[in-house]
Amino acid sequence: MSATAYTSRDVRPRVIGALRLKRVQLIVASILAIVLIAFFIVNPGNWALPWVWTAALLMAIATVLSLFAKQISGATMALVVPMLDLLAFGTLFAEPEVPRNVAIMMVMPAFWLGVTAGKRGIAIVAVASALLASVMILRAFNATGVSLTANVVGAVLVPIALIATAWFAYNYSRTIERQQLAIMQREREKTALAKERAADAGLLDAIFETARVGLLLLDADGNVKRLNSTLAQHPLLAGSSMSDLLRHARILELESRKEIPRYASPFVRAARGEAFDNVAFWVARSDRGDEMSAVTVSSRPITIDGEFRGSIASIDDVTTYMRMLEDRDDFVALVSHELRTPLTSIAGFLELVLDEELPESLRSWLMIVQRNGDRLRALVEDLLIVGEMSRGEVRLERSRVDLRVLAAEAVHTLNHRARRHGLRLHLEDGPPAVVEADPRRITQVIENLISNAIKYTPEGGSVDVRIDGEGEQWRVRVIDDGQGVPQAEALRVFERFYRSTSARSSGVPGAGLGLWICRMIMDAHDGSIAFESELGAGSTASFRLPASA
Repeated sequence: MSATAYTSRDVRPRVIGALRLKRVQLIVASILAIVLIAFFIVNPGNWALPWVWTAALLMAIATVLSLFAKQISGATMALVVPMLDLLAFGTLFAEPEVPRNVAIMMVMPAFWLGVTAGKRGIAIVAVASALLASVMILRAFNATGVSLTANVVGAVLVPIALIATAWFAYNYSRTIERQQLAIMQREREKTALAKERAADAGLLDAIFETARVGLLLLDADGNVKRLNSTLAQHPLLAGSSMSDLLRHARILELESRKEIPRYASPFVRAARGEAFDNVAFWVARSDRGDEMSAVTVSSRPITIDGEFRGSIASIDDVTTYMRMLEDRDDFVALVSHELRTPLTSIAGFLELVLDEELPESLRSWLMIVQRNGDRLRALVEDLLIVGEMSRGEVRLERSRVDLRVLAAEAVHTLNHRARRHGLRLHLEDGPPAVVEADPRRITQVIENLISNAIKYTPEGGSVDVRIDGEGEQWRVRVIDDGQGVPQAEALRVFERFYRSTSARSSGVPGAGLGLWICRMIMDAHDGSIAFESELGAGSTASFRLPASA
């Protein structure tokens, strides 16, 4: 039966049970017995009145039936017993010697019938009231004085009182029924909801414990409430708790190995209720000799009725993958180091040969060899830098330098390349922009940004270099009116080995390392780098460095 399938028929037996048939009948029978005893004490001759004994007999039958209500039918007896009580009081009232105020006792079975029988009970009470009124009217013809008044008034008042009592009882019982229906429905809904929640909780527990990745549940205060078996069995947690790990661990950036401030660590961000995906970093335990594991963390806040209740974070171990990348970088660095010496030798001998008098055709061939050798040597240098930076070995020699001077030197160096591509390369004038930085590394960044702009700007275009101040920072921008890239690709240009679709299709040589190297250099300087582009409208590459005091 559904929560809304209950009817008054389902509820009325409960109401009847609440009235306790036996107890009520014993009370009614006791009241009649007290009245009869008083009636006989006042006038012992009343023992001979037949209607009195008939009333007593009817009451006795009703009382006996109430004692066997369960064995017969509780609902049937709840209707029959009060009818017999009503008949008993009516029979007693039929005796002329019985005082008229005895009619007040009929209120009790009338109320009872209104409760147990509803509209049928009101009809039964109405019929009994009509008969009682008829008896009073008949007596009124033979009465005088006070007796006449009592019968006339009683013929009107008593039926009204009995019917009103039954009607009130009926409405009262309906109110109780509606309340019980509402309570039963709420209880059933609560039961169904509790079962549903229990099923959901069981499902979530199963998912939580069987997930391949580690799962961490935090409360609204950032305390660890639960972690699944995958996370509990991780080597970093062996013999300790998650709280110990968070207390002793150092969180390091994935590529630069710089320590991430506590307020910016993914676990603290998760505790604050931030939502993020696949944030990768190293976890180093200072109490275990800086044992390290690489993990990625995603987090989602838990909100119930608009109130923040905590967060759940998924933690995936990517140490094996990162070690493989490190091995690859080591191998690339080794190969690059081995290639640099012979390439330097080749470049040196080419220069010596080109200084000699040579046939023009041979010189052009050797110039092609030199250009490709320079490209190969530049690639090897980039790969060596990648190896250094991947191991967190970016060495800086800081000094006070003027960004405008470095930019002017870079523009002067690359101006011939811009002219060869039919481009205008221009540095806007402005005040000195002094910073504390490694001039060689910053020059490398500026030249890389300008070189990229030249590569991807068609003939007839322009590349502008602008330096301006923003608060306590200096910003260097390289703006071109080239082909640009889609927004989705612009977000990935600082990834290692990434090249946009347009870059690959254009045939422009490159390994996708230049902008990644620029980002690593900026990270080492505590600066920032950005790239904005619109397809067909050009691009803007920029970086910021703190101004020198």
